[in-house]
Amino acid sequence: MKNAKLINWAELPSELIYSILHRLSVPDRLGNARNVCRSWRRVCQDPLMWRKIEMRDMGEYNEAKDYYHAAEAMCRCAVDLSQGGLLEINIEYVGTDSLLAYIADRSSNLKQLVLTECNGITDVGLLGAVMKLKLLEHLELSYFYFMELDLESIGLSCPLLKTLKLNNVGCYYLEDESDDDALAIAKTMPGLHHLQLVGNRVTNTGLNAIVENCPHLKSLDLRDCGYINLAPQ
Repeated sequence: MKNAKLINWAELPSELIYSILHRLSVPDRLGNARNVCRSWRRVCQDPLMWRKIEMRDMGEYNEAKDYYHAAEAMCRCAVDLSQGGLLEINIEYVGTDSLLAYIADRSSNLKQLVLTECNGITDVGLLGAVMKLKLLEHLELSYFYFMELDLESIGLSCPLLKTLKLNNVGCYYLEDESDDDALAIAKTMPGLHHLQLVGNRVTNTGLNAIVENCPHLKSLDLRDCGYINLAPQ
């Protein structure tokens, strides 16, 4: 250890600092990392550091009493730091209509929106936000059991949409079969490359409409779609 050379973290090349900090969670970047030294603080406040925001797997923050309030505040701060350059955001549990509106109003260049079990987000709030995101290419929603989506309006508002993933969205709203989602997709999303409809109430009629009207599809996930019958007729 006598010949060991001490590392001056402040003098690391900028590229290396970026690489290190990108591996940290949002709370760590906003809190601990910004306080290491001036060079790290400068990198943490660079809009390029916030082109992608991951608000999930928050570790010990999940146990905090005011977790949801703190997480939403951190997300707003991260969005502000992006200065309109945010391209991808992934939110788990903490989303609300007001947070989603905040993101949409400040992130017109957003291309990917992933929301998982955000009980504070309603179908009205989601539609209002998505209608502002004209460049959106990837929309993924998981475990919104009682949400009834207006997929036709979403499709018309997002002409560049290439990936749509709906994982158990609205599956408990009604028990009967329904092709409403499938027909809306077929009507307004011809550019889709990847489609996931896990737990949807689509039937063969809706499936045929999607296949006929979405010629660019490369993958189609229909797990737990109980009204689909793929047996030979």
